[in-house]
Amino acid sequence: MIAQPDSKISSADAGNKLSSSEYIEKLRGIYDKYTSTKFFSMINACINCGACANACHYYCSEQDPDHIPANRIKVLSKIISEYFHPIKLKLGLSSTQDPMTNPKFDELYRAAFENCTLCGNCALTCPMGINTGEIMYVARALLFGLGRLPTGLVGPVNTTLETGNYLGLSKDDFIDTIEWIAEEMEDDMGEGFTLPIDKENAEVLYVPHPLTLRDLPFLLMDELKILSAANENFTLSTKGFDVANYAFYQGSKENAFQVASNPLEARKLINAKSIVLAPCGHGYRVLKHEMEKIIGERFNFKIYTLVELIDLYIQKGILKLEKDLFEGPVTYHDPCNIGRRGGVIEEPRRVIRALTSNFVEMTPTGVHNYCCGGGGGLASTGDLGHIRQRMGKIKADQIRETGAKTVITGCFNCKNQIRDIAENYDLDFKVKSIVEVVANSIMK
Repeated sequence: MIAQPDSKISSADAGNKLSSSEYIEKLRGIYDKYTSTKFFSMINACINCGACANACHYYCSEQDPDHIPANRIKVLSKIISEYFHPIKLKLGLSSTQDPMTNPKFDELYRAAFENCTLCGNCALTCPMGINTGEIMYVARALLFGLGRLPTGLVGPVNTTLETGNYLGLSKDDFIDTIEWIAEEMEDDMGEGFTLPIDKENAEVLYVPHPLTLRDLPFLLMDELKILSAANENFTLSTKGFDVANYAFYQGSKENAFQVASNPLEARKLINAKSIVLAPCGHGYRVLKHEMEKIIGERFNFKIYTLVELIDLYIQKGILKLEKDLFEGPVTYHDPCNIGRRGGVIEEPRRVIRALTSNFVEMTPTGVHNYCCGGGGGLASTGDLGHIRQRMGKIKADQIRETGAKTVITGCFNCKNQIRDIAENYDLDFKVKSIVEVVANSIMK
């Protein structure tokens, strides 16, 4: 078994009605658990220079001072001063007001869940190294303790904790779908083609996105076609077939741990040498970077997002691609959790240059590329759609300036958000997953 974190906070516990003193005590426990020397250094280091403003897609889209990352920090600072200030606590001067009725928590909810996607771009421009996203994560943890969550971060997480995937698909659903997909792929891949499930000692455990299993099987076919065309020794697993981890966006590392444990346990059961993840920003970030911090030890196996493996196949000559099969100019959107937070910057660009002779970069690009506006859980909550579309204006402007006819990205949520941006801002381009364009360009 994977080592458990010290304590758990369940979604069910967060929804129970407590007295004001019990809520305050609960919040103090969360505050102590989720804060650190690094947190205190950041929250006290701001010099109000405003350098973070132009790194934030919210501020760049609407020029609202409330969207300056430094001003979001102040919203949390007021609550810290009221409830958690160490001197006030010792003197018995901290607030006893019920957090459930305190309007400061309404303001904090807007700042942490509606007006920040935790993209981390502000940290790259701050002269003091402040990452507002990490500070707002503490805010989300406090709100989680009050049961104050967007709807899109409640039901899917509870379903994952109960069933192992956020759509509630059964093991039989999974097997039936994979067997049907294998039959559909037989014409392309050859008679007798099958897809391995729960194969032991494979080099790669591939973890798909459950939406491709239920609603978008042809996208999953593209992913599996790439692995098969590369003659990869891979397998799928009935124990771990959900790459997503919406629990992380709740502000609950405990729930995020439980969700991410599914593919980790699956890998251990079949002794796969590595885990490769379908394109999903938050799933990749949690499994690749956050879980080691939560567990407190390094993995002895590799975790990749699929584009990294595709890049290796191309570099080694395992996959050969036809060029310019789709309309250019072509540009690339860097998903925050795969690019800026995950370090996967050059790999997708090498893949795209193998696909097109008309590649243009956005400005800014790479680690400084703006968030699409759909991260942080916004894309999972329908009633927040108007916010993510307004805050996608700067991304629409970026794409328009490139003149691109095809926008490629490596994240499921980013693809959906950019597709909606195209419609809302009257832009004429097609948005594609990097997996789609690679699968459709493989030389036979």
